[in-house]
Amino acid sequence: MNVIRMMARAVSVTAILLFTLAGSISVIAQERGARGEDYVVFVSQRDGASELYLLDLNTRQVSQLTNTGRAHLAASMSAGSAAARTIVFASREGSSYELFSGTLGAAWRNRRPTLVGLSRLTVDTMDDVSPTISSDGASLAFQSGDGIELMSSVALDRRVVVPASGEHQDFAPAISPDGSQIAFVSNRGGAYEIWIYSRATGAVRRLTSGAAAIGGVNWSADARQIAFTTTATNSKLSGIALADVETGGFRVLTDGNDFNASLSARGDRLVFTSMRDGNAELYLLDLGAGGIERLTSNMGLDDGAVFVAEPVRPARRTR
Repeated sequence: MNVIRMMARAVSVTAILLFTLAGSISVIAQERGARGEDYVVFVSQRDGASELYLLDLNTRQVSQLTNTGRAHLAASMSAGSAAARTIVFASREGSSYELFSGTLGAAWRNRRPTLVGLSRLTVDTMDDVSPTISSDGASLAFQSGDGIELMSSVALDRRVVVPASGEHQDFAPAISPDGSQIAFVSNRGGAYEIWIYSRATGAVRRLTSGAAAIGGVNWSADARQIAFTTTATNSKLSGIALADVETGGFRVLTDGNDFNASLSARGDRLVFTSMRDGNAELYLLDLGAGGIERLTSNMGLDDGAVFVAEPVRPARRTR
């Protein structure tokens, strides 16, 4: 298996070399109009095996969500309503990675958050990784040995939409918030660029040119931008870029050995993983002010963070 194929299955380009995890992370589906996003879900090896954790961005309180010892891979999240905050993730099951789903418990904002309603979604002899879920929680895109696949979030209507090929590589799928498109990295045109598959037509089109994309694909909540990991940086280290979905133009935001970014629902912040200080930690970028803040600090890998959007509640009626 060559380096690019490992990127398709790895938590990050660097992480696979250091931690031998499998599975690419892509985070999707924050609710539009959310009042605030004070929490993120992420994967960490801080206590040994890779498990899912919840981080309070205000207090830096970290709470463990899973404790199976089966090497979880970081999640994609649906936040369509307070009652439907679904998390999908890959987890080691026997000799392969399979897909699972769960929901943050009703009291997730307290100091003992829980992941409830765990369900296994796939049973396969090959790895199923890189799951992403639409905003309404209805559709799921992921990568398998057969290519990029699509199915309902309750594991129905599973089908390959971008078949695997011996002539090129397609990886890091990310379903759009409305579920109508899947963005992914491919070298089918020669260089590694962002491509988009349309569910309506079944066609694929190249979005970027010269993007040097290597993974970490993530849609904005309004589906106008796509964040991705790039090596088209001045430093030649990996960084985070944002591409315009209409024009394909992109701009590089960071270049400090950064990867796997997720945009907030309001589009004003971006959480990502970086090796800039020597270890894989989480960082927060304020897109308006440009400031970068380190969120975690421990010897284990922290990666694949996704914002937990708090839905807008109806205004209280007054007389």
